[in-house]
Amino acid sequence: MTWNILQLLFCALPFALPLALYKSRRPFMATFYDAMTRSAKVRKLYMQVLLILLLLFHYVYTVGHPGEFGILPSTALCAVLFSFKRADRWLRASCDRPRVFGTLSLATLAIGFVPHLYTTAVTAAYLLLAALFYPSVRVMTEWNDGSRVPDWEKRPRLLAESYHDHHHAKLPHDADSGNPDISAQ
Repeated sequence: MTWNILQLLFCALPFALPLALYKSRRPFMATFYDAMTRSAKVRKLYMQVLLILLLLFHYVYTVGHPGEFGILPSTALCAVLFSFKRADRWLRASCDRPRVFGTLSLATLAIGFVPHLYTTAVTAAYLLLAALFYPSVRVMTEWNDGSRVPDWEKRPRLLAESYHDHHHAKLPHDADSGNPDISAQ
C-alpha cells in the first residue's frame, strides 16, 4: 500500500508544481529564475535533481511491480539524461517551441493510457515539467547581451515575466505599427 501511495505522489507532483509555481512572482521564484539564468552549475544541479527524482520513481515502481519490463524505455530515457549537454539541448528545444511542447504533452497523455508504458509517460511528464522552469534561449541571449540585466537586477519580477514570455506573435493593436497608414494617402 505504501508503494502505491508513493507512486500517486510521484504522479501528482508534475501537476501540483506548475499550478503552484508557474509564472509565480514570489521572491524565492525570482531568485530561482535568476540563478538558473546566471549559472550553468545551477542548471546542471537542476538536471541532476530531476534525474534523482526519476530514478527514485523507477525504484518505487520496480519494488511495487516486480518483473515489469515496461520500465525499460523510460530507464533508457533516464540514461540519456546523464549527459548535461544533451539534456540542456532537449529542455531548451521543448521550451522554445510551443508546438513541440504541445505535441509532447499530447503524446505523454496518450502513452499514459498504455499500461506497460506508464513509467515512460511519467518520465516524459517530469521532463515537460522541467522544461517549464528552464530558461529559454531568448532569456539566455538577453542575459549574455546584458541589455536587460540592469532592469532585472533592480526589479526581479521583470525577470519572472520575461522568463515565461514565450509568445512571439504581436498583439492585434501592434500588428501594423510599422506600416504607414494607408487611409492617409
